[in-house]
Amino acid sequence: MHEQLTKFITDRVQLSEADLQQVLSCFHLLEAKKNELVGRAGEPSRRMFFINKGCLRVYFIKPDGREATRRFAFENSFSTSLTSFIGGTLLKEDTQAIERSELLYINREDFYDLLNTIPGWDIFYRGFLEYAYVSNTKRLEDFITLNPRERYQLLLRENPQMVLRLPNKLVANYLNITQEALSRIKSDI
Repeated sequence: MHEQLTKFITDRVQLSEADLQQVLSCFHLLEAKKNELVGRAGEPSRRMFFINKGCLRVYFIKPDGREATRRFAFENSFSTSLTSFIGGTLLKEDTQAIERSELLYINREDFYDLLNTIPGWDIFYRGFLEYAYVSNTKRLEDFITLNPRERYQLLLRENPQMVLRLPNKLVANYLNITQEALSRIKSDI
């Protein structure tokens, strides 16, 4: 159950076997059904997820009721709402299992306890924060500087599994275009 997580951690930071086992003991299994919400807007962010199998979608509900997808997280990646998780504030977004998913989660208190007790966990956390910052900044830059066709082509190059595994409706939402616009772009490529 923890093999993928072990590899993910040990590829990024060197921990003693005892420290690694203490870290792993803080992660708990959650089997999420397709379309199940594992994080809800208005609730506190108490969990950080590692995706063993499946896919999570993080999205907002706009004032007009439409959804706006912020990100997808696939196997061998972490997902949480960092602003809420770090700040201990209420979530402003929902997190949904797009597929039947096998998740490992660590609660906020355990995560911060590890920062105070496990040498090297702070290095892991810094790497996680840097990756999140760069990913979010790059996504924002792409939205500002690229047109929809260029954003789709970039998605095909950098994350083809998103196009292959997800319905057009979700891909279009992620790209902030209509399904019809996505269909036209796909037919032109």
